[in-house]
Amino acid sequence: MTPNTIVRVGANVVRVARRSSIELTFREVKGTSRDSTVAAGVVVDWIDKTAYACAASWSRASCVTSYVGNMHFAVPVPRDTPVTVQARVVHTGRTSVHVQTRVLIAKPGGGWTVCTECFMIYVAIGEDGEPTSVAPFSPSTELERRRDVDASQRMIHRKQIEETIQQLPASMGTSEGLTLRFIAETDQRYPDGKIRGGAVMKWIDLAAEICAERYCGYDVASVLTGGVRFYRPITEGDLVEVDARLVLTGSKSMHVLVRVRAGDRWDKQPQVVAYGLPVMVAPDGTGSARRIARWEPISDEDHAVAEKARRIRDLRNATLVTPSPHAGPNEGVVDEAALA
Repeated sequence: MTPNTIVRVGANVVRVARRSSIELTFREVKGTSRDSTVAAGVVVDWIDKTAYACAASWSRASCVTSYVGNMHFAVPVPRDTPVTVQARVVHTGRTSVHVQTRVLIAKPGGGWTVCTECFMIYVAIGEDGEPTSVAPFSPSTELERRRDVDASQRMIHRKQIEETIQQLPASMGTSEGLTLRFIAETDQRYPDGKIRGGAVMKWIDLAAEICAERYCGYDVASVLTGGVRFYRPITEGDLVEVDARLVLTGSKSMHVLVRVRAGDRWDKQPQVVAYGLPVMVAPDGTGSARRIARWEPISDEDHAVAEKARRIRDLRNATLVTPSPHAGPNEGVVDEAALA
């Protein structure tokens, strides 16, 4: 039985069902990218909006983004096309709600294609501004139990990644890089006035995109993003600094380390908000990626950051290769029964 919550609407009292799953549809007609696909940061923003609605519905409280999981774009998200984002609760902690999401586009002949999947974690916030307890989620089917166990196992990898991030040197090295600075003025806010995690992810993706384009000289697109742990929220009016630095290259890929800091505009040492390590490629227009020049570390800081980036990459890959219990038996095909 779905638990209910009593909500007062004017003079009336309404019993509202707590929801463990939500589905929203989005569509981008215009964008900053010159490509025909939707930028990864925009897709993450759609995911955050859907997952937040799911977490808030379950917790019956305001929530803040604590973690954005890894996203590998198996299929690019096309512009000017309806995109469905599905979110469901798969695990809860004392104050946290773990939400699993999928981004889908309809096939011309029927059925659905999975563009990407993502795990999100939200912390419920009480009226006093402090984390508050949430109703526990109890799996009732074998599939729900598999999702619950998978969410618990992923927390082990996230802890190892966080420990690696804490060991990063203060300097991000001497390779191609840039810093975006601006005042946090956006309508992308939670009900309590904090800036939404999806908006921050858009800033991370944009900084990584510009950094990679400056390095390779071509338009780029994200093939992997997410894996971002939020250490503190950003409030409207904060001065935000988004530092992006190229830290690893493959034959066709560029790994960009992005650090977000924020604080009062008079604060000369803003606090770290989040780290990300998006992977960019330069599409050649035929469905493949261009080969790019290899970058070699030079300074001690270059070597130190590159070593930590490789460690983060390997830990992240360990979760990417884990079969998702959210999908059906056929890779890339939606299991309709699992989503019912």
